[in-house]
Amino acid sequence: MHWFVDSRSGSDANDGRTPETAFRSVQHAVHVAGAGDTVFIAPGAYDQSLPKQISALRQANVVVAVLGGH
Repeated sequence: MHWFVDSRSGSDANDGRTPETAFRSVQHAVHVAGAGDTVFIAPGAYDQSLPKQISALRQANVVVAVLGGH
């Protein structure tokens, strides 16, 4: 499954399944993503420790990709 995160226009109340319904925080993606999933992260300002969150995703065998600028 693909998950999308966008700190600028996302909301953790969204389903995170498309760029238009992206989560706001990477932490939310950490909670829903599973092994074999991909999390796409849009450029932006993230409150949490992004390297720590990416590491947690990768340890759970989740692929992490950073999207290009808007």
